[in-house]
Amino acid sequence: MTTPQQVPTSPSKSSASTSKSVKPITLTLPRKSRTKSHGIGTGGKSSDPLDIDNSAFEAEHYCNVLLTEKHLSELIQRDNDLSTEIRQLDGDMKTLVYENYNKFISATDTIRKMKSNVESMESEMDQLSKSISNISNVTLLVNDALGPKREKIRQLTGVHDLLKKIQFIFELPTRLKLCLDQESYAQAVRYYAKTSRLLEHYRSLSVFSSIESECKEIIDKVSKKIRENMTSENATGSEITDCIVLLISLKEPPQQLAKEYLDLQETFLSKLLVATIDEMPKIPADYLLKSSEDYQLTTSDERAIIELTYLNEKFLKELNKFVESFNGFFLQPPKECRDIKSPGKSLAKSPKNNDLIRYVSTNLDVEVKELVRKEFLEFIGAITSEYLTIVDGLLEFPNNILDFKPETHIKLLNKLNFAALSCASLSSVIKFDERIKEVISMWETGIGKRLFGNAEKELIEKFAEFSEKQKTKVFSSSQQRFKYVQTFVLDTETWLTTYLTKDCLRIIEECVKTEVPMFENKDDVEKFLKKIQAEFKEFWYSIINSMMKFVSQINPYPINPQDPPPPITSLIMSRMLLDFGEIIITQVYTSFSDKLYTSQDNKNRFAIDVYCGYGERHVISKELTQDVREIVGVCKDIAQRILERYVEIVGNRISINIRGIYTMKSSTTNLTNVPSQPTGVSKIWNTIITELTLIEKEVVMLYGTEEENNLDDQDSNTLISTDQSLAANQNNSNTIQASYAHSNSSYSSINSNRPKSSNPFFTSFTHLTSHIDKLFSDRIEIFGIVEIGKPGIMMGVIKILLKAWIEFIRMQTLTNKIFQQIQVDSEFVRLKLWKYIEDERILNTMLQELASSAFRRCAEDPLPLENTVSDL
Repeated sequence: MTTPQQVPTSPSKSSASTSKSVKPITLTLPRKSRTKSHGIGTGGKSSDPLDIDNSAFEAEHYCNVLLTEKHLSELIQRDNDLSTEIRQLDGDMKTLVYENYNKFISATDTIRKMKSNVESMESEMDQLSKSISNISNVTLLVNDALGPKREKIRQLTGVHDLLKKIQFIFELPTRLKLCLDQESYAQAVRYYAKTSRLLEHYRSLSVFSSIESECKEIIDKVSKKIRENMTSENATGSEITDCIVLLISLKEPPQQLAKEYLDLQETFLSKLLVATIDEMPKIPADYLLKSSEDYQLTTSDERAIIELTYLNEKFLKELNKFVESFNGFFLQPPKECRDIKSPGKSLAKSPKNNDLIRYVSTNLDVEVKELVRKEFLEFIGAITSEYLTIVDGLLEFPNNILDFKPETHIKLLNKLNFAALSCASLSSVIKFDERIKEVISMWETGIGKRLFGNAEKELIEKFAEFSEKQKTKVFSSSQQRFKYVQTFVLDTETWLTTYLTKDCLRIIEECVKTEVPMFENKDDVEKFLKKIQAEFKEFWYSIINSMMKFVSQINPYPINPQDPPPPITSLIMSRMLLDFGEIIITQVYTSFSDKLYTSQDNKNRFAIDVYCGYGERHVISKELTQDVREIVGVCKDIAQRILERYVEIVGNRISINIRGIYTMKSSTTNLTNVPSQPTGVSKIWNTIITELTLIEKEVVMLYGTEEENNLDDQDSNTLISTDQSLAANQNNSNTIQASYAHSNSSYSSINSNRPKSSNPFFTSFTHLTSHIDKLFSDRIEIFGIVEIGKPGIMMGVIKILLKAWIEFIRMQTLTNKIFQQIQVDSEFVRLKLWKYIEDERILNTMLQELASSAFRRCAEDPLPLENTVSDL
């Protein structure tokens, strides 16, 4: 089969429009056309005579093959397929013609229009070429006619200019004298600067020599007058600068000029700063109405803004102008031209155009320039520090930080920042912009220190007041004292939480959400929040350190440094630090996260779930999570250490009571003319048990559960009544026996094969078994880790008490009578202390060690008590 290669077209004479520009014609093939039928894509195949789409196709051979290999039904089907393909190709050809017909018509019209346009264009180009040729001929004729006269005109113009210069030189003395009389010193310097080189060049001619000498004499007078104006007391900074420029133009010695300029500006700027400080309180309230402000001022912050604006307008601008001038005159090559006005008394007396526009600079030696630079930087650094000191005064925080309004200071800092941006010269010389950034950074740090430092100060003052009240014993009863302690802990924790989440957070939030441009940038807000975050973290560490110092032996906080705080203060601080770590810190940081880090602008920030000690879930911003976990861990650790400190203090205080009760002297003095056997417990043990009861009450009140608090109220009354009864009947031996009848069963089971007359800890072979028992008993840590809770705390105190008793016995020499008294006291202690401990093995081990020590330290043969006294 064949495919048509061309599609016949006929131009249409009724075309309605023609294209104004030539467009490429694109023929769109039908989508269903067969690529192979058009001979596309077959170039890479080998010749196949049986392929109907191949150029080497042979129809006769193809038909013979079909007749040979195919059945009749297959031949009929193939015939139908070929008919279908023929009709399809015929339809494709018609579609191709129809779809591209309009394009062929448009192309025909475009070609016809291009032909007509080209014909008219050729005639226009011929006419243009003729016109250019005519112009060229006329130009050549004019040039040939005026050529000789042009050279003559150029020569005459040069002679005229030279005559004008000579005339100006001859009139120069008169002009300079006139300027001197009219006090137009800038104009005089300008005249002389224009001719000084020419006069110097022709100095050998007598005429020019006399003019030069006369001009020099007048210029000396001008220079003298300029110096008088420059050193006048009423000379401003701009006038001093203008005079220096005139002197530089007159080629005065640059080193001397630099020193004079620096000294004069130092005096002027110092006086200006003092005068500005004195005038700041007297500035009228409508001063800022003259200048446009991006924000409106309120009556509370108007005064500070007015004073800073006045300071910048009057002083800072003058300082920046001086730095720019000095740096350009003496330290750097000239980079810009300067407008210099005559510093005479009246500018109206000067002629018109009296401004001297020049590049002014000096050429100092390297060593001299470095010396001048050093003096210049010293002065600029000192006077800038004075300026920043005044600014610090305007940025002072109020005594009561809760009365602070951040918007006032932020407006001040915003104006200060804009002032730094406008003082490019100061910034390039002494990095003034960086110093302003330091001021802003110090303010951001300072607000955190003041807010959180105030909380720390008040917290320590509350503890100092509490300690003084505890030491003065102003309570009518122990119940009132315990109630006061509970109220103090609750109120203090509530106050601190409220202060941080309400007062501090309110002020910080006002800083962040202000409409002043300083914190409009997101990066500035993040930098500010990072400083607040760092100060907040430091605040918690500072509180922890202050508490550690408060409970240490060297304590600077109470009124009397030699008088340490009562032990209960340590217990309260331990409880509060534990509460900080368990819930308060997490709650406070959650409030900070919600207010400062989850605003509309920061809604896409990452947040992390944090669980407090009570299992509550808190969502805290990712930036704060690490701080929360770190501070919580430190608070719990320090709470443990302070609790151990409390146990140590209380244990040592109680242990002091047992010193001296078993010495030979005391036994000789106090135990003569009495029965051979002890008739009661040593009086000091009633006092010790009473103190332990009070300690238990304190511990239960702060570390006990609600059930323990209720039981403690009943047990304390019962214990006190029992002790009073025991003390009243100490002389009755039967009472002792009755009180001992309630012995713990675990003690009666020890050495059950012994006679009942023997005490389980004070038998005759105690010294033989004590060393063997030590080998197999667990080591008891006296000053080890104290478990948080009533059992752990009381066990820690009791271990210190018993260890002190044991060590005291080891240092004494005992008699039989003292040995028996120790036996009675140990049994009394065992009866009274069992309820405070959970592991009775520790109590048994330490009492057994006590018995062993007493047995070894007895100078006589130790005799156990009779059955009537020691049967337990």
